[in-house]
Amino acid sequence: MDKRPLPAIIRRLRRALEKQGVSAPRIVLFGSWASGTAHEGSDIDLAVISESFEGKGYWERIDILTAAVYEVFEPIDAIALTPEEWESGDSLIAEFAHAGEAV
Repeated sequence: MDKRPLPAIIRRLRRALEKQGVSAPRIVLFGSWASGTAHEGSDIDLAVISESFEGKGYWERIDILTAAVYEVFEPIDAIALTPEEWESGDSLIAEFAHAGEAV
């Protein structure tokens, strides 16, 4: 699949997150889009790394991401991580996302 629409989608996601008070200086693309195996119907796997997630529980993070993805209205599957969680890579998803690319 052609990655050309991704920068615009990422910009829209960042703006949607900023409306909720979440700064997202680092977003990492992983999964089929990063590996070049995406096909029509593939979702866009993103790790959103932000200090804004500090002190927020799992469900609060899900609510934030869900609202942002709903606003962008693209097939995005996102995970929310703090920089510390990203660096420690203590979750299987974070470990998998480390093979991705910053966007």
